Amino acid sequence: MELRNIVNLAFIYLLLLTSAFGQESLEKNLLPNVSETEFQTIVQFYEYDKNIPLDARVVGTQELDYGIREKIVFKGINNSIVPAYIVIPKNKTEPHPVVALVDGIFGSKERWFQDDSWPKGGLMTTSLVKAGFAVIILDAVNHGERAWEYGYNSPPWPFSYPNEFRQMVIQTATEYRRAFDYLATRSEFETSKIGMLGLSMGALITFELTSIDARIKTAIAGVVPPLRRKDLQAVDVCTFASYVNSSSFLMFMGNEDPLYSMEEAEEIFNRIPIKEKEFVEYNAGHEPPIEYVDKATNWFTLYLKQF
Repeated sequence: MELRNIVNLAFIYLLLLTSAFGQESLEKNLLPNVSETEFQTIVQFYEYDKNIPLDARVVGTQELDYGIREKIVFKGINNSIVPAYIVIPKNKTEPHPVVALVDGIFGSKERWFQDDSWPKGGLMTTSLVKAGFAVIILDAVNHGERAWEYGYNSPPWPFSYPNEFRQMVIQTATEYRRAFDYLATRSEFETSKIGMLGLSMGALITFELTSIDARIKTAIAGVVPPLRRKDLQAVDVCTFASYVNSSSFLMFMGNEDPLYSMEEAEEIFNRIPIKEKEFVEYNAGHEPPIEYVDKATNWFTLYLKQF
């Protein structure tokens, strides 16, 4: 049975199990929550068969001013082919700690090489690689080189096509797990030191994976939108925040972002159950400000390099 059918059946079961969807928590909090039983049901959606070969290969190499960029492809979920970039620092001692970069909806791996893009991607990538980190960036399902998967239409917006959005996010998150498996096959990378930086939709994925994949030691999530819907429960930050299990976590939000209030942002942060965490409020909307580049680089230097 295909993953899509399995996830849909499991999701129907989850809706039956949680018909009230956090009714009790809604009386106490601004945002919905889930029980441990509900969470464990959701986690199953992100599992994958590790014995399926990655069939990974390097299909291109480019020398940049600050590193070597490899283009790789590997087998994802449902026989998908996932294109990705890995950037390896020049003149740095191997093995390298690795930061996975995860863009928002409508983004692509190319934006992480454009200084003026929405994530300030070129600045962020350059800063991290110059600091000694390797980075890995995937094209999300239906994005970038994978736009053909959705008929070259815009990726599904969560509040217009919630089921399509849910499938897209779960598959992309799982394919990042497959990417971590690939990193472990190469000696250049120190896979005991993996970090993740995600923005908007990528921040949803960051919360998801720091809750279920112990290989992520520290993470940064920016401008993460609470989804607040039962049919998006399986990908909602409200579901995962209470189960973050990385060693450290930085969350930054914009106080002019129309997708949440600062009270909701603080509630999400307060749910994170670890001690080594930090919340940053920027005077910004739903876009990371340029100041986050230095903040993120310093965070990974402190909490990943020295882990």
